[in-house]
Amino acid sequence: MKTIFLIKLISVMLILTGCKIVVNKPPKELRGVKVASPPIIDGKLDDAAWKKAPRGTDFTDRNADGAPAKDQSVIRLIYTDKAIYVAWYLYDEKPDQLVAFETEDQVRPWRDDWISFTIDLFHTHQFRDRRFFMSNPLGVKFVSHPPLNVPIDDVPELWNVAANIVEDGWIVEMEIPWGMLDYPETTQRIDIGINFDRGHARTGANTWWSKVGFIEDDRMDGHWVNVLPPSK
Repeated sequence: MKTIFLIKLISVMLILTGCKIVVNKPPKELRGVKVASPPIIDGKLDDAAWKKAPRGTDFTDRNADGAPAKDQSVIRLIYTDKAIYVAWYLYDEKPDQLVAFETEDQVRPWRDDWISFTIDLFHTHQFRDRRFFMSNPLGVKFVSHPPLNVPIDDVPELWNVAANIVEDGWIVEMEIPWGMLDYPETTQRIDIGINFDRGHARTGANTWWSKVGFIEDDRMDGHWVNVLPPSK
């Protein structure tokens, strides 16, 4: 009886104080799809390879209590034995007001409209094992934790990005070679941690594909499942 009374009392207090009970949904998944011919990285999404790619959307705004993003994003992810390919279609009601000041590679474009692809190749859900790849509407390139054996000035040459502003937003394509990544040596298909997020300079929104909460929680990263990395 006391337990029932306590539950009712807590419920009333939450209603009166305007608190929200947040129920976290399970992390999202994308299937691993290997393609024979890679897409051309040109800021367009008309290649046949992208038609085979699994898509992710329903981004939520971390800065608005996890509400659906007002400007949605659609991501696609495929791979070959050479590289991982990421495509973004970033809807924007006012593409003429996109912000893109940063033109130098290996500088985080935080002031701009930006996107970030996060990958956790050993699937530990630990921040130290995540690598993220960023760009903006100008197609600049930033990667966290670049290979230690590569001079910093040469890092931008390791991977490829193309961006394109269109009438209802902007597009980004990424080509990330397996050779610049550390990943498990395996002959079995594996699951890899992934996430996608976007910074919206005009509105201040920070939207995520797989919700991480206001305090970033690596355990809520999504999964890229049944991926077979190439032999090293």
